[in-house]
Amino acid sequence: MESTKKLARSTLAIVFFSFIGKILGFFRESLQASKFGAGIEMDAFTASQAATAIISALIVTSISTTFIPGLQKVENELGEDHKLKYTNNMLSIVSIFSVVLIALGIIFAQYVSYLTALKADPETFELVVKLTKIGMPVILFSAIAGVFTGFLQYEGKFAAAGAIAIPLNIVYIFYLSFLHHIGIVGLTIASVIGVLAQILFLLPDAFKVGYRPKLILDFKDEYVKEALLLAVPVLIATSVNDLNVIVNRNLALGMETGAASILNYANKMNTMILGIFITAITAIIFPTMSRAFGTGNVKQGKRVMNASIKTVLFLTVPATIGMLILARPIVDIAYLHGRFTVQNAIDTTATLRCYTLALISISVSNVLNRVYYSISDTKTPFVVGAINVAINIALNLLVAHKYGTRGLAASVSIATTVAVLISFILLKRQIGNLGLKSIIRALVKTLMASAVMGVFCLLYFPIEGYLINFVSGNAATTLLKLIILMIVVGIAVIIYGVLLYKLGVREIIDITNIAKKKLNNRKSLKQG
Repeated sequence: MESTKKLARSTLAIVFFSFIGKILGFFRESLQASKFGAGIEMDAFTASQAATAIISALIVTSISTTFIPGLQKVENELGEDHKLKYTNNMLSIVSIFSVVLIALGIIFAQYVSYLTALKADPETFELVVKLTKIGMPVILFSAIAGVFTGFLQYEGKFAAAGAIAIPLNIVYIFYLSFLHHIGIVGLTIASVIGVLAQILFLLPDAFKVGYRPKLILDFKDEYVKEALLLAVPVLIATSVNDLNVIVNRNLALGMETGAASILNYANKMNTMILGIFITAITAIIFPTMSRAFGTGNVKQGKRVMNASIKTVLFLTVPATIGMLILARPIVDIAYLHGRFTVQNAIDTTATLRCYTLALISISVSNVLNRVYYSISDTKTPFVVGAINVAINIALNLLVAHKYGTRGLAASVSIATTVAVLISFILLKRQIGNLGLKSIIRALVKTLMASAVMGVFCLLYFPIEGYLINFVSGNAATTLLKLIILMIVVGIAVIIYGVLLYKLGVREIIDITNIAKKKLNNRKSLKQG
């Protein structure tokens, strides 16, 4: 019971801090759109960030996936004292590897830029190369932050890891608010400083749980070697998935000016839900499942997986329907300022709706991948990722030229949905019954409640249409839209929760009973 309460508190902590981080991220994206719009500079920045992010993601994902199981094995076999040695050794090796990559990235920046800007015009491509060189140090800082994030998650300190986006976004917001006149080069420098700020943010909590820096460099350490060997398939799987990003951005850069920026703005808005809730769930379940499967407790591992998938569905199904209906006001509030035009907003809204269709499948895929990694299977996610990319590329080549950024986003949604179904089938072959009946029941109930909630969300538009006549000016109009949106979404969430309760969803009933019990205890204490 205490363990369950601890997990609940940890999840709420991550959700809370992730929510703050995403609110800041929302403000950052809004400022970015206002100051730079959707033109050549923003296209180049988006492409250069993608180029360095791909390399960083390869390292960070590989570390985060193999580091926690590695720590678990070291502690089980060698004791708690060896955790620090393993962590410091991993920091040293990863840092050396990252510095080498940075040097190569700067030397061959032109070829790295081909990854995300192959179809860009000469002027845009030249700027992409310049910004890519400036942004390369992100690789080192991201790798170090990845090690500390894994260390803190293993130690049960999820709040700091969940809040890691806060310092990054604060640096961005400061630049965009006071220094944006420096231009797009300054924004790239801010992106590097932002990741460095994340490391400084994580260090105090790392010290609190016992981390002490020590220069250790041992390439012969069998646990590090095992982690690095396991990381290779993860590295390949991540790179395969990033091919989706590479193909999409290149095709977007071959379209009209601003298409790459539109794709980026829509994707950032779509992943906000992922960043707040799904990150929390996967961060909590990965150490728990690693311990369960690592000790041979397959039944407990499956129970955690099943609960996680249902939780993901309870969050992403209504989010998907809500985003499909309310995409236009959300985009208007976030981006329709300054240099971001009405046509930019129309294109971003349509692209966001197509991206939103992937929200459920991406979220479930994140959980399933953690199950595979918990049972030390890094090959299957690679195979599924390859299928995902193959479908996405085929669809892109067929429809992108006709439907633009909408076609690119829809291709991702279709490919990801097919891939997650394949992932379910392959996982069932490995570990047997997955509790699919309970998952399907949860999905049906969630769809029913979400449909009713969606009908209520449609009220936003007549309310906006009526009240908009009483205000004038862009700032007042945006504020009014935000207030209406917050009220409608707030009531919609209440309706959704009540419907789930009436439909007999056990998780919602349990939460309600816990809340009632706490309220009754407080009343008893006051009366006593």
